[in-house]
Amino acid sequence: MATAQYVHLFNIIVFMIKILDTTLREGEQSRGVSFSLEQKIEIARLLDEFGVDYIEAGHPAVSTEMRNTVTTISSLGLRAEIVAHARAKIEDIKAAIECKVPWVGIFIGINEVSLKYKYNLQKSQVYELIRISINYAKDNGLKVRLTIEDATRTETAEIIELCQFVDGLGVDRISIADTVGVAVPSMFYNLIRQIKAQTKVDLHVHCHNDFGMAVANAIAAFEGGAVVIDTAVNGLGERAGIATLAEVCTALYSLFGIRKGWRLDLLPFISKQVALFANIPLNPKMPIVGDDAFYHKGKLHVNAVSKYSGCYEPISPEIVGRQELQKEQHDK
Repeated sequence: MATAQYVHLFNIIVFMIKILDTTLREGEQSRGVSFSLEQKIEIARLLDEFGVDYIEAGHPAVSTEMRNTVTTISSLGLRAEIVAHARAKIEDIKAAIECKVPWVGIFIGINEVSLKYKYNLQKSQVYELIRISINYAKDNGLKVRLTIEDATRTETAEIIELCQFVDGLGVDRISIADTVGVAVPSMFYNLIRQIKAQTKVDLHVHCHNDFGMAVANAIAAFEGGAVVIDTAVNGLGERAGIATLAEVCTALYSLFGIRKGWRLDLLPFISKQVALFANIPLNPKMPIVGDDAFYHKGKLHVNAVSKYSGCYEPISPEIVGRQELQKEQHDK
């Protein structure tokens, strides 16, 4: 591709890139984490102030309490659009409708593992569930994201076939989920490129961190043409969690020059509040928000940074609200 064409396409992607934060849904699936309604409201307001585009509020069909939570979050009048999580079942879609959310995120897998062990169904039967649930959601005024669960262990041809099928049903977005975190950046980039070449629907990614590559895979997907990235504050989520809000957004800002109006300076406070609510202390070595993220011990490093922070820091601490650390070390 000619350089000018690449730059044009890249600029379009930069303009379109959006963040869906799923701390309230995926994040609460972390071991031992159970946010109160009041805590969820505070987290939602903080995420909205930060500037995420979507907030996944929960799976309302799970319980009456969860349905009340999703309804409450949806009624806050936030700028961010609220998404309800759902299986490809009419009762789940009905629960989302009752919560008065604009979006429903329907998830289902089509690989052999999913068909045999999760659903005990033939692929044709799963396709029918998908067709019925998407049609029902669309008929009731919902925007629909279809998540292809365990996509990175699914044959690419099968993914493309499903994408083209749901495109014909009018789905608004397709999410490619690295459900067990087995993707590597080069593989994920190529997968997104292949899918994007075969479907008109905007692509969305959900990257798990089982091998520590969730953020790298999310960024690779962005480079490949995905326009929505799922994140969670502090990387909370099932098992080793998912891509971290602070790392994804700061990388997009600093390494790709994306200016979306994100309040990066709020990231330390948001991380500390969620850590407090989740009762999971922040790792001091966590990038961006950890206590050691901008800490320098070696004398050479401290002296150099006191003159110019760029000697040993990839981004100025002030941008992400860490100026107090810079001042503390410069005063030593």
